[in-house]
Amino acid sequence: MKRYIQLEYLKVSHFTVTEWQHPVHNHNHFELIFVHQGSGTHCISGMNYPYTGPCLFLLAPCDAHHFEIATPTTFTFIKFTNVYLHGSGHLRFQQSWNQELDKLLLQAREQRMFGADTSRMEQLVKLITTEWQAVQDENNETIFFLLQALFTMIKKAGDNELPQKGAANGARVTAILHHIHEHIHQTDEVQIEQLAEIFGYSKHYLGAFFKEQTGSTLREYVNQYKLHLLENRLHYSAFSLKEISHELGFNDQSHLNKFFRKYHGVSPSAYREQVQASS
Repeated sequence: MKRYIQLEYLKVSHFTVTEWQHPVHNHNHFELIFVHQGSGTHCISGMNYPYTGPCLFLLAPCDAHHFEIATPTTFTFIKFTNVYLHGSGHLRFQQSWNQELDKLLLQAREQRMFGADTSRMEQLVKLITTEWQAVQDENNETIFFLLQALFTMIKKAGDNELPQKGAANGARVTAILHHIHEHIHQTDEVQIEQLAEIFGYSKHYLGAFFKEQTGSTLREYVNQYKLHLLENRLHYSAFSLKEISHELGFNDQSHLNKFFRKYHGVSPSAYREQVQASS
């Protein structure tokens, strides 16, 4: 798979295309993609997401993706490295960077279209684009604060859209998934016993219901989501394996190693070396 490398902390591009020119690829940076108009399918890590502009996507470095364009599509791509957001002392995400960004990635992935908020997000994206075209400076404070405001809107929209339990099956399983995503760093909160108590089901019913609605067992879904977060940490963060192990709720580093080897056949440290070598 092709891997795109960006050395700059920040790049912004705005363009219209009728055909996507890039192969399936991932990156060493994050991408905030705003679709202003057009339609098609965005293929991300094996999942197909139909899009109709305006809508927004947010991708992590290890997300492999490409677009299949049905009608001419106008994009704004805001590409930034973790260094861009880490590098400024006044960023409120800095203290809990990993967990805040996990939430943003998930909310943008699950919703993509944010109702009335989408038009306001588009205004921010246009301001970012205009400022970038004028200065093309990755240290520009105006762009920094506009991007921070955009992140805040994504988070707020996601919080407001959270379904309540007791709704239809689709909303109920979405609420369960949201709880898993929100509490993935707290191992006890995503155990089937705790989830059954929170959502008012027996353990047996919850397991069967989750499998029916998602096609995956609860345990495997939790493991796959935790693996995705772990891969991203190894790709873009400078945290030690001990720090990652603690943050993601593993008992110790040996437990982390065993978990990672089960899926990748190599240790986390070897995986990180491979990623850094390819960069």
